[in-house]
Amino acid sequence: MPRILLIDDDDIAREFLASLLRDAGFQVFELPSPIGATRAILNNAIDVVVLDIFMPQMDGDKSAKMLRDNPRFTGIAIVLVSSCDPTQLDEIAARVRANAVVSKADAREKLVATVKRLGRISNRPGPPERHTAPREPGKLS
Repeated sequence: MPRILLIDDDDIAREFLASLLRDAGFQVFELPSPIGATRAILNNAIDVVVLDIFMPQMDGDKSAKMLRDNPRFTGIAIVLVSSCDPTQLDEIAARVRANAVVSKADAREKLVATVKRLGRISNRPGPPERHTAPREPGKLS
């Protein structure tokens, strides 16, 4: 099973996401901000980083881009999670070369399957998968 680093500043959301992943058998390491992520990845042989986008100290998109730009982390899969508009989430993921996106609203149904799949494949950056509910035109999620 892949080893997961979960980064989310919201304690309740982080606990919820961590429990989903742990209940599925993953070993999960948690951080309340991206500060210390590099060390955590190296020290714990992390396979997948699950990263919230909007955080006060450093947004997840900047953290994801920093990971992608560092040659030591090319094999790490990145899953962006957020409750923002799905179209915005897709655009951010494409810009930072995340492997997948999961809406927090869909996390219960989609996060575990996404992490399992990413942990089994070659983790080369590519177009992000979309794991969000379809949005009605003109309506924000």
